[in-house]
Amino acid sequence: MYFKIKLNRTITTESGKEKKVIETYFTEALHFADAGYKVIQEIGKDIEVEDVCLMKAFKPSPNEYKDNSKIFAVKIAEDLPQGDGTYKTIKYSLPVFASNSEEVNTIMKNYIAQGLENMRLTTISETKWIWI
Repeated sequence: MYFKIKLNRTITTESGKEKKVIETYFTEALHFADAGYKVIQEIGKDIEVEDVCLMKAFKPSPNEYKDNSKIFAVKIAEDLPQGDGTYKTIKYSLPVFASNSEEVNTIMKNYIAQGLENMRLTTISETKWIWI
């Protein structure tokens, strides 16, 4: 399973000031606790795990990763019709390997064009991958 992990940590800026930052990582793990543990092992114990979220089954392959690739967190909203004629919106995150956000946009347009007319792209943000 793949997880998105948001964490808070304090960094020291070039001017020597301490600053709190929020970072997002993706990793593969067996369960939520394992995902959080992997990030703590890689980044360090001076972090606070803010959120661990299971991602939709959309497996990023290391083969897709090129030297110029970055990994992006893409948020998708999907409107599902209900029996009473209304729609229920489900939101989830997908990892996408690409060199820039324009390439991500093209990849996701092709993904959504596969007959997934009730889906829409809501957010693209660059993130990091933990390979443990």
